[in-house]
Amino acid sequence: MNRFFIQAIVFLLLLPSISYAEKVSIFGSLKNGTFGGPGKADSIKLLALQSAMLPLAEIGPQTGSFRFPAVEAPEGSPLLVQVVYKGVNYNKIIPPVAKFRSASQEVQVFEIGNDWKDVSVKSLMQVMREKTGVRIFKLFLLDNASKPPRSFQTDTRQIEYFVPKEAKEVFAQVQQPGSKMAIPLGQPEGKNGGKILDRALLPGVSELQISYLIPNEVEVITEQLLLEGESGSYPIFLKPEDMKPEIVSGGTLTRLEKDIPPGLSAYSLIALDSSKIVKLKFVGGKAVPTMTNSSPEIVNGTILTSWDSSLFAVIGFVSLLFTLSFVFVYRKSLKKET
Repeated sequence: MNRFFIQAIVFLLLLPSISYAEKVSIFGSLKNGTFGGPGKADSIKLLALQSAMLPLAEIGPQTGSFRFPAVEAPEGSPLLVQVVYKGVNYNKIIPPVAKFRSASQEVQVFEIGNDWKDVSVKSLMQVMREKTGVRIFKLFLLDNASKPPRSFQTDTRQIEYFVPKEAKEVFAQVQQPGSKMAIPLGQPEGKNGGKILDRALLPGVSELQISYLIPNEVEVITEQLLLEGESGSYPIFLKPEDMKPEIVSGGTLTRLEKDIPPGLSAYSLIALDSSKIVKLKFVGGKAVPTMTNSSPEIVNGTILTSWDSSLFAVIGFVSLLFTLSFVFVYRKSLKKET
C-alpha cells in the first residue's frame, strides 16, 4: 500500500513535465514580396518553440509552395516555419491550435537591397537607477521603406549600435515587422567600435532593443552615437525623475518638458562633433527596485516582460513621434529653452 502511494505521488509530481505530442503536416505557399508572384526558398525548417528551439524537420529548395512530411510536434508549443532565401531568414509562427496547424501557411520573401537612403532610424535611451548601478535600455525603431520592398543587408556599412566596454549583463533582441516575438541576437564586433545587428532588416518597422548595466564604480559613461546619431538628437528618459544627467564632454543636453510619460524626466542629447562620442554621468536619484532578471524574456510571444513597465509608455511616445520629424520636434524644444 505504501509503495503504491509513493508511486502515485511520483507520477503526480512528474505529470506537469510530460510533453504530449500530435502528428502534424505543415504546408503552405511562398510569395515574392518584391516582384509579386511565387517566391523561392533555399531551405525551410520547422521548429517547435519551447524553452529552446526544437528542430522537427527540414526541406531543401522550394518554389511557390512547400510541405513538410508528417512529424510529431509538442501539443502545447507554437511552431516556427523558418524560410531561408538569399541568406535571410523569414519566420512564420503557428499558434498551438489545431485549426492553425492544419491551415495553409503563407510566407513572404524579399529580394536584397543595400541602399541606406531606404532606412530611417528613431531611437531613445532609458536610464534606471538601481542599487548596483544604472541600467540602460536602448530602443531603435528601424524603418525600411524601400520601394519595391526589399530586405536591407549590406557588408560595406553595417548597422551598428554602441555598448560601453564597462557594461555588464548585455542583452540584445530584435522584433521584426508583423511579428509578436522578439529574436535574441548575438553581439559581433563592428568596424566602428559598436556591435553589429547580425540580421537583415525586413521591409517595415523593426524594433531593436538593447539593455545593459553600468556598475556604480564607473562614474563617467562613454557613449558613441553610432545608430543613435541617425536621428540628429537623442532623447534620454530617466527614472527616478529626480536623477539628472551631466555632460563631461562631447555633447549638449536640453531638458524636455511636454508629453513626457509619468514618473520620468527627459532630455535631448546632441553630439558636438563627427566622432559622435559623448561622455556623461548620471547623478542623484533614489534606487528603484532591482530587475529580477538580468535580461528580458519572451513569454507567450510578448516581449520586454521583465523590462521596466514605464518603458512601454516611452515606446508609445516614440512610436507616435516616428510619424513626425525628430529634428523638428527637438529644435523647437531647444528654441523654447533659449
